[in-house]
Amino acid sequence: MADDRDTSALAVLPFPIPGPNLRHLYRHHTIAQNGTEAEQKKALGRGINDRPWDPATLGNPSYRLEMWRWLEDVVSWFNHEYAWDTSQVIPDCWPEHPHLIHEIAALADDRYRAALAHNGGPLENWHRVTVPWFLDRMRKSIKAHCEEHHQAWPARARYARQITQESINQRWLRTNEDIQAVGVLSGRPWIKLDNGDELNVVTGEIRNKAEEDEIGQEEAERERVAQGQDQLPRAPAQSPLTPHRPG
Repeated sequence: MADDRDTSALAVLPFPIPGPNLRHLYRHHTIAQNGTEAEQKKALGRGINDRPWDPATLGNPSYRLEMWRWLEDVVSWFNHEYAWDTSQVIPDCWPEHPHLIHEIAALADDRYRAALAHNGGPLENWHRVTVPWFLDRMRKSIKAHCEEHHQAWPARARYARQITQESINQRWLRTNEDIQAVGVLSGRPWIKLDNGDELNVVTGEIRNKAEEDEIGQEEAERERVAQGQDQLPRAPAQSPLTPHRPG
């Protein structure tokens, strides 16, 4: 994170490190991936799904705040250290571009991991591969739209049309046609739904195997009980011809 130390005399500036909460997440995921079997089991058992390299997964406000502060420092650092030409400058409106937020988070993550390595290989790869690819994608996506000031999203109208109910219905119609065709051709029309039901994509029939098995077991139990009742021994009827013997 940025601090108040005077770095103006430095030829190159140090890479900003994330805040304590994000560093804790990095340690957690490092153990979950590279720890001993017991350490991995314990780490995975915590159910921590927040990942610093994927901003959308950060559901904790503290994590989110540190992410924004860190990415702000990383952008300033990158523009100072690597943006010689104007086409290489990350625009100051980058928080208005979701695709840039994702890209910058991955760029920062890759550079941070390189800083933690015990050899120069990861850092060399960051210079040779990560940075050129990032700049190329940024130039292609931003083009000249935000050189002087931020411009509204050029694709906004197309996106708005895409999420209309009419457009969604049309895509699902084509999707269902494709799924039905596969079900017919493969002879396996049943697919499992999230709620446990199974859907026949050709006939539209819905079944739940677990419920069917439970109902079948209940019916079998009722039949078994009924059969058992029918087989109970009956008391023999006294014949009217049997002579009565006085006691």
